[in-house]
Amino acid sequence: MHVKALVARSRRGFTLIEVIISLVLGALVLGLVFGIGRRLAKQLSGDAQRLAVGEQLASAAEVLPIDLRGLSSVAGDIAPGEARDSSLQLRQLIANALVCGVSGATWTVAPYLGAGGRSVTLGIQDGDTAWLLTDADTGEQWRPVRLRAARRAAGGCGLVADADGAQVFDVAHLWAVDLRDSVVVNAGAIVRVTRPIRFSFYRASDGHWYLGMRSWNTATLEFNGVQPVSGPFEPPTGARATRFVYFDSNGAPVASGAADTRSIARIEAVLHAEANDTVSARDSLVVVAALRNRQ
Repeated sequence: MHVKALVARSRRGFTLIEVIISLVLGALVLGLVFGIGRRLAKQLSGDAQRLAVGEQLASAAEVLPIDLRGLSSVAGDIAPGEARDSSLQLRQLIANALVCGVSGATWTVAPYLGAGGRSVTLGIQDGDTAWLLTDADTGEQWRPVRLRAARRAAGGCGLVADADGAQVFDVAHLWAVDLRDSVVVNAGAIVRVTRPIRFSFYRASDGHWYLGMRSWNTATLEFNGVQPVSGPFEPPTGARATRFVYFDSNGAPVASGAADTRSIARIEAVLHAEANDTVSARDSLVVVAALRNRQ
């Protein structure tokens, strides 16, 4: 009898109070784990969104200076009346080259060596424009010449060097450029090849604002559909307006939409990331491009 009583007592389970206490403690622990996990997930989501915003701002900072710094506003690279708060139309520089020879409606040119002395490919399309610097009674002027296409050419151009003796044109890889226009040009002339391009802040079908780019269609002679470059940003109106701002060589503002754009010496793109729960007013960037070609 005594042994059986001991066995019975050893098999006794949890009491109701013990079960309730265990459930309450387990619920508290699970609640703490869930709360920590949710806060961690929210923090990671915010960090990921801020990183994405930073990447969007960085992409705009990389793209815009490439097309803006090489502009020659005094030569008309910024279209009259098209330097606006929300858009900017300009001539995109395709190539610089030296005219080595002329045969009928074809030039033989040596392209300007790129960064590090690397050879460049002339991506000339039908309808692109070459600009010749010519002397006139009123001073030097850039004369437009419409182009058809470019292809590799044989022959030589002689050594062309700068004042320090460094070669600045790729005379070993010449190109034949066919013209649409008949023009007299002497060997040794410098040409700039451009194509229209248009940057704008636009509202996409998702309701958000982006920085977009329109390339020129040489077949239809109009701009192609807008392609997003970066964003989303705040709209180009309001206290945190995403916009373009223009200044002359003295730092004075140039009005948006001014008919005469030749005085523009500096362009700023003020970019404000679209505000939400994780993006603050600090997520902004000003891209500054000082125009190099002011002569």
